Amino acid sequence: MNDDAMERMLAQAAENPNAAECDAAIARAEAALLKDLRPARRLASPMTLALLFLAVFAAVAFLFAARLGLGGIHALSAAQRANIFPLLLAAAGFAALGLTREMRPASGRHLGAAALAVCLAGFPLLFLANFRSLGMAHFVREGWPCLKAGVMVAIPAGLIAALILRRGFVLSWKMAGLAAGTFAGLTGLAMLELHCPNLNVLHIVVWHVAVVATSAAMGLATGWAADAIRRRAASKRLHS
Repeated sequence: MNDDAMERMLAQAAENPNAAECDAAIARAEAALLKDLRPARRLASPMTLALLFLAVFAAVAFLFAARLGLGGIHALSAAQRANIFPLLLAAAGFAALGLTREMRPASGRHLGAAALAVCLAGFPLLFLANFRSLGMAHFVREGWPCLKAGVMVAIPAGLIAALILRRGFVLSWKMAGLAAGTFAGLTGLAMLELHCPNLNVLHIVVWHVAVVATSAAMGLATGWAADAIRRRAASKRLHS
């Protein structure tokens, strides 16, 4: 029964002077409403969800890097590893917090855009501070495979994040998609830092960081499409 039919039933009941028929109409309306009610599924705590997202981040990044080869982490110095990986984990934690907020209505401001801005501003500065090697030789030929590999790792990370998001009550899939895309892009970036032995600062700033921007754009577009489909489905239900 759609909303229009329910309103007509209650309006007729209000206009009917017969108390018995009025009570019967109200009872039918209550039965129609209660028929579709189901117990709400308990949602895990924000901390548990954030840790779950971080586990996805670490597992996907390491498994793909191990499969492709851990040349990157061996090429980094101890100081570079100490500077880069804790900040990658912190950024992933910030994105994970944004994802947990999307699962709970009225849980606070959307953080997906803020997480993306922090990544796109902070990681180039981080890499510029840690690497000195410059050069444009084979810039595209060596960079394009890294971008593709990072995005291919971001896709499964984003899909897993979307499956977890579905356990909550997402009001805006567009903003959730942006947060998930940023989170997935960070997973791809972490994989590249573990795998890629190219320490050219321009290569890392352009091609590695581009994984985060590309993945975030894909997540935003996917979420926008999901919202559009949901709006069309709701419109059809109202007019059926």
